[in-house]
Amino acid sequence: MNTVEGTTAPASRKLGTRDLILAGAFAAVYLVVLLGVVMGLGVIPILFLMVPLFLGIILGPIFSVYCTKLNKPGALCILAVLVGLVEAMTGNWYALVWAVVIGLIAELLARAGKYRSKAFYKVSYTVFSLTNMGPFWLVVLAKPAWLAACAQYYGADYVATIDALTPSWVVFVFIALALVGGVIGAYIGQGLLKKHFEKAGVV
Repeated sequence: MNTVEGTTAPASRKLGTRDLILAGAFAAVYLVVLLGVVMGLGVIPILFLMVPLFLGIILGPIFSVYCTKLNKPGALCILAVLVGLVEAMTGNWYALVWAVVIGLIAELLARAGKYRSKAFYKVSYTVFSLTNMGPFWLVVLAKPAWLAACAQYYGADYVATIDALTPSWVVFVFIALALVGGVIGAYIGQGLLKKHFEKAGVV
């Protein structure tokens, strides 16, 4: 599982004040990129529906940096809650609940690797990437209201296209896109930051 015996773990396994400040800073970068991608792709229906894939790929390196700096219990839960809160700003509380649940699973996976295993962090990020499709639960659970809201910003033609591309089973497509993006993003992120992971004791 890509661990090395005798590697020195961080002196403290608890999140301190400095860690929380660092978590907030990295979470801010993560969320700015997330929102930028969503707004940039949102103007084209087909690209908007592929947001979970693109986010998984693009956010992978940021997640990897976050883990090298905060490879301690609770860090992933904090990030998941913040992601959920931002996604719920439009009243989409499904996204917040979803993000919290996914964040807990990702946290448990990182914990299974004792916050020192790149293999477990890859799996953890793949799961964490499912938070990227949180807003799309509205397509399944509240589609009429969601389409009405979209019409106010993008018009009837945009909504008609989205409606045609989102049958009731499309949620499984969103989940698949998020997972594929997560796998790609995990490999890209860890590949770019291999030396940083080693310095942080993640091996």
